[in-house]
Amino acid sequence: MGYFARRITVALGLAAGVLFFTADASASGCNLYQATDSCTFNAGVFDVVGPHPTGTGVIQSFLRVQQNGAEEGFNTGARPMLCDGRTCDDKTDPNFTRNLLSSSVPIVNIGGTDYRAFYLDINEPANLPGPNYITLDQVEIYVSNTANLTTHTSTGGGSLTGATKVYDMESGSTDNWVNLDYVLVGGGSGWGDMVLYVPNSLAFSTNQYVYLYSEFGCGGTFTASLSCGSGSTKKYASQAGFEEWWVPGSTTTTQSPAVPEPASLMLCGTGLLLVAKRYRLRRR
Repeated sequence: MGYFARRITVALGLAAGVLFFTADASASGCNLYQATDSCTFNAGVFDVVGPHPTGTGVIQSFLRVQQNGAEEGFNTGARPMLCDGRTCDDKTDPNFTRNLLSSSVPIVNIGGTDYRAFYLDINEPANLPGPNYITLDQVEIYVSNTANLTTHTSTGGGSLTGATKVYDMESGSTDNWVNLDYVLVGGGSGWGDMVLYVPNSLAFSTNQYVYLYSEFGCGGTFTASLSCGSGSTKKYASQAGFEEWWVPGSTTTTQSPAVPEPASLMLCGTGLLLVAKRYRLRRR
């Protein structure tokens, strides 16, 4: 296991003890604007994380999407890939968008339960006017024993032809989303931003391939507007940067430390922040 993968393993173990006490289950929007923020939708945990460095040649991207306003796509080795009859916003270079083996998705044990970990790196221009936010508006995860699937459809709750859906960020007809600050961790470029933990019990081990569909922006409104909605329903568009989902270089199963009692959470959280700060200083 490489040095970077080992650092991720350690971070997963340290974070796991705090994760389920800080998760904020919600049926609408969730803001990940602080390093300690996390939220839960349908047993999937969205958590701020900041592995460093990231970027081409360092992380193993399996899905990269890029478009101004709103962007959507899913990972596959097929070309072209279709989203509701249009070409998805995937970057078609196989170094960035490709098939993903179930065996390549790392496993982390949290409180005795195994979860698969999917990492997100946001790459938006941080020097443009306005808030440095982007909305992760949809995540769907599918499994299949068929490679190179081609067609995603949003109607009827979302489907990928030839695959079985095992996770959906949405709750029935309720719209769930996560607002992210792409300069929160390390000032943006070169740092990861978020990790999604999904229960491993969802048929990952019995299927060869994993497909992740995601959408960023204003709920499928493909415009160049920087935001949509207002107040608690406000979402933020892509500013023509790219977002990529990735996994570490090898499958890693970790055993987390004992889950702390609620009274110890503040001390544990403080320790995590100190570890992260010292690690960043050593890496500079």
